[in-house]
Amino acid sequence: MFGIDPYVFETLWPSLLGIAAMAGAMIWGCFKVRTLIKIDAKD
Repeated sequence: MFGIDPYVFETLWPSLLGIAAMAGAMIWGCFKVRTLIKIDAKD
């Protein structure tokens, strides 16, 4: 069904890496915002 040959792999991995980086940045941002909200709520 899905043939992963070297050409497909070398064209696919940069986009997968980009998607993973964006997802990681979104998760990091979410935790950062939550901590800032908690700090702000204490005041």
